[in-house]
Amino acid sequence: MKILRKNNMEEKLKMKQKSLECPVCKSNKAMIVGENVKLGGRFENKEFLTTELTVLRCTKCGYYMFFDKMAQFTTKDKS
Repeated sequence: MKILRKNNMEEKLKMKQKSLECPVCKSNKAMIVGENVKLGGRFENKEFLTTELTVLRCTKCGYYMFFDKMAQFTTKDKS
């Protein structure tokens, strides 16, 4: 039983690699416009502060996308 639980935990920790896609225009191109950004605000008289985020901006439509530290970004250059 312990081995099965360990394997299940390892599977949950594995990250799936996905291609970036803007939810608005479906473009796959974006530029990093901020790293280690923290957002703060107030909701129902309670203040909040996010963890550090990476901010990407779609180069086609300008939509901003926010990702936590778990996200990793790579570039693919067409040769």
